[in-house]
Amino acid sequence: MENQYFGGFYSMHKLQLTMLPGEYWYGGHTNYGYLMPVNAKKVMQVDTTVVRSYGQANTLFVSNKGRVIWSEAGFKTRFVFGRITCTGSKAKIGLYQADDHTLRGAYHYAVDHFMPPDGTYPDELMFRIPQYCTWIQFEHNQTQQGIVDYAKSILDCGMPAGELIIDDGWQRSFGDWRFDPAKFADAKKMTDELHTLGFKVILWIAPFVSEQAADFQKLKDENLLVLDKNGRPARRKWWNGADYLLDFSNPAAQDWFFACTRYLTDELGIDGFKQDAGDAMYYRDDDRTYGGVDANSQSKLWALSARHYRFNELRACFQCGGMGVAQRLADKSHRWNFLGLGALLPNVLIQGLSGYPYCCPDMIGGGQINDFRGPAEKLDHELFARYCEASALMPMMQYSLNIWDLGKSRDPSHLPRNERLHAKYGDYIIACAKAASQTGAPMVRAMEYAYPHCGYGGITDQFLLGNRILVAPVLKKGQRRRKVCIPTGKWRLGDKIYSNEAVILPCPVDTLLYFERID
Repeated sequence: MENQYFGGFYSMHKLQLTMLPGEYWYGGHTNYGYLMPVNAKKVMQVDTTVVRSYGQANTLFVSNKGRVIWSEAGFKTRFVFGRITCTGSKAKIGLYQADDHTLRGAYHYAVDHFMPPDGTYPDELMFRIPQYCTWIQFEHNQTQQGIVDYAKSILDCGMPAGELIIDDGWQRSFGDWRFDPAKFADAKKMTDELHTLGFKVILWIAPFVSEQAADFQKLKDENLLVLDKNGRPARRKWWNGADYLLDFSNPAAQDWFFACTRYLTDELGIDGFKQDAGDAMYYRDDDRTYGGVDANSQSKLWALSARHYRFNELRACFQCGGMGVAQRLADKSHRWNFLGLGALLPNVLIQGLSGYPYCCPDMIGGGQINDFRGPAEKLDHELFARYCEASALMPMMQYSLNIWDLGKSRDPSHLPRNERLHAKYGDYIIACAKAASQTGAPMVRAMEYAYPHCGYGGITDQFLLGNRILVAPVLKKGQRRRKVCIPTGKWRLGDKIYSNEAVILPCPVDTLLYFERID
């Protein structure tokens, strides 16, 4: 499709335009969701030339006036008091206008033209039952007995068996994707036991290869690793040190990776993979690769490989809108502000408007490991409760720390209560996922998307699950009352019906305000 001109200056790699009155813009990068939407009063920059932030990115911005900015490659966008300037060196940047001059119209224009859904979605268990990740519980000290005990503790507190993710530390080394025998005496026995308890078993995995990996020399000799601009295997720093990277633009490297995972699935009964890392920031545009791809494309290729598994999870990807893979938000801090719970909902809203509907809103309580080192007394149980509530009516829930066992004197009833709420709407959540696989529609929807031009453009602290459930979680410490904007229609909360009004309602710690549309 040729790029079009709609009220802005267009050149091959530059686009300049002025915001329309009352216009809001959304998109670019999930991690910047807490700064969005952008209107004429804000200044911010989003640079996807090479994505250098954790999370999901796309070369897409959409506005509540039905306008769309799109490019086939990453670019830099500056919003300065109503002026938008997009510059890039890799591909044209286009401005388009949907016939429906709304946010929903803009988003579905992008779906139809640039990121059609692939017709798939993750395994239904991932939506229906909470997920349990062992990262915060054990960090790198993953062991066979510890994981089995963790699984049993979930069942002992009345929580259901679901997807159990064994995180970083199970493997011999990065790129040597076999269980460490010093920690796992009989990995097959462990997997069988977890299956008997009702769990699906997922393993953390990454595209890095250490020099200690059994196949390192083979991968090096066969040119299956990313090379730097000088033709040497590229050794890159990441949060686990400095290691080498598989070149996923090389089909032989993909074959090697899939052979590793096939051994784990076929021989040990592993059900799927949490594919971590793969961030574009660990690659370079001047790397020498088999396919001659740039940094963002390596990140995209890593993400595309997750489609091989029904149980999957990504935390980073580039330009993968419409792909049927679970996308977890980048790790949040154990805080209330924009580093933690305060960013949860706005970032999920941008996920949906970037083409990533199968969203998982990070581990309940946060996923930044440093926040959980030290005495349990420093943890904020009110924050855990509000995290649970905020996740309960999102597509997925994910626990990590065994908060069901922490502080027996504290009331842990919010755990099964919120799990039961999530299960109550399980069939509806699955229906939303199926619809997303066909239409691309977000599962978690911004108010402006669902009810355009009703004054909801700037609302990021409440959301709709599909078109039937309105959710208003508490995101501030100590808050016991909050304002909720109720759209048109008949919305039921308990025995009361609300319609087209703003109300202030009580919200004690054991209460999530949610409304079901009944008309």
